[in-house]
Amino acid sequence: MDIKIFVDSSADVPMSVSDKYKFNIVPLSVNFEDEVYLDVVEINPATFYEKLKVSKKMPTTSQVPPERFIEYIQPELDKGYEVIIVTMGSNASGTCQSAHIAKDTLETDKVTVIDSNCLSAGVTYIAIEVAKLVEKGFKPKEIKKQIKPLTENQIEHLFCVDTLEYLRRGGRIKATKAIIGEILNIKPILIVKDAITQPVHKVRGRKKIIPYYIERMKKDLDRESDMIIVAHSQDEVFANEFVNAIKKEIKWDKQIIMAEIGAIIGTHTGPGVLGCFYRRIIKDK
Repeated sequence: MDIKIFVDSSADVPMSVSDKYKFNIVPLSVNFEDEVYLDVVEINPATFYEKLKVSKKMPTTSQVPPERFIEYIQPELDKGYEVIIVTMGSNASGTCQSAHIAKDTLETDKVTVIDSNCLSAGVTYIAIEVAKLVEKGFKPKEIKKQIKPLTENQIEHLFCVDTLEYLRRGGRIKATKAIIGEILNIKPILIVKDAITQPVHKVRGRKKIIPYYIERMKKDLDRESDMIIVAHSQDEVFANEFVNAIKKEIKWDKQIIMAEIGAIIGTHTGPGVLGCFYRRIIKDK
């Protein structure tokens, strides 16, 4: 290929996917009090969640600065490659803006920035579709045009957290609501629109999460698509249970990719998250 694809680390790209499509992962930063780690490079999901359990203060994350993008893409430009950068949604992070600043700083038309308008493995979904177009021989400008409909909230994101503790610690819900939710065993289910999470439903008990996901997918999964991504944070057993349900209940015999939610999303949700990402039939815009 004469095009190199860069994806920011918030995408939670599985190594098998990264290897297959030759993605270059550009890390965001994870901050634990006085310690700063480059996501994926200096801290992996297992280590992150171990540190999260014992940390007295919630970690924070920092966007990819323009200088880091330049550091990663300059060598490829020097080799004569064109570059496509796929980032998480610009409404959620300044990482996309940093990519644009890097492009402007380099004063080159060989860099194309794609705002996925997604989070976590939704970004991976977009990046894979970009890679498929690259393999078919499309040029960056054509790719950006063809991929645009997918970035307009067509990739469904379903998230469910196992505990409200980390949302409470991060200040995203009040302590009283978290306590009541834990007592009642409430599991909030979230979707993502324009890269911003919003509650869409809640179930009582973990056993009701997968049935809710399945019923929702039966209604709006685009069956002409060829890929579903299932993501989890420290609960592969539950994720595999969901994969089996997809195969059985949805009758899905196409690709299902398993991803692990890392530090960037995990900072806000904690362990025990089950996520699902798929192309949906657009009924509203």
